[in-house]
Amino acid sequence: MHIPDGLMDPTVLVIGWLIALPVVAYAIYKVSKTIDEKAVPFMAVLAAGIFIAQMLNFPVGGGTTGHLIGATLACILLGFYGSVVVMTVILVIQCLVFGDGGLTALGLNLLNMAVIAPIATAAVLWALKGRRQYTATFTASWLAVFLAATACALQLAFSYDLSGGDYGIEGVIVIPSMMAWHALIGIGEGIITTGIVAFLSKVSPESLKMQIGRKDEVDTGGKEVAA
Repeated sequence: MHIPDGLMDPTVLVIGWLIALPVVAYAIYKVSKTIDEKAVPFMAVLAAGIFIAQMLNFPVGGGTTGHLIGATLACILLGFYGSVVVMTVILVIQCLVFGDGGLTALGLNLLNMAVIAPIATAAVLWALKGRRQYTATFTASWLAVFLAATACALQLAFSYDLSGGDYGIEGVIVIPSMMAWHALIGIGEGIITTGIVAFLSKVSPESLKMQIGRKDEVDTGGKEVAA
């Protein structure tokens, strides 16, 4: 799902940066106002775990790949703003150190995985709050992966059409392959994320109450989950 340099139309790259940067900047501001020293090591460990999970890539056709995202787990443990910050750090390190995703395309990668995926998660958790925690976790995980992949596919198709085929990938190829494969990958992420949440609720329920960046998020340790 990481978009490399040279694949996207420059106009689409600019749009990605213009949308992603304000959200990321505001999330950093919110987290900086509420974070404490105890949360920093927790965020670092979580970021490392998600980083490793994202390194496992699956070819999905049309020159694209799929992988786990981890945004739902980050959102449940850290809240929406905390998840945006953690996902941003992961994507920046992947781009600058490991070359996973291009520097010019970083805005789009941030938009898909550090903005759209956490928003999808937060929306599902808010809509299903007060219901079964594990159902909400699985649904949010699946939808976050699926919507992030769909956004990526639409961006690739839009670049192709906008540039007359010079950039991007033709929509009839990339949209069905990305959506179909990530619908399956989302199931895997849902199972993994739900398993982790179930485990933490037994051995470390306090970790489900961290919620960095907002003071009004719902406690995930009981029946309700944070929006």
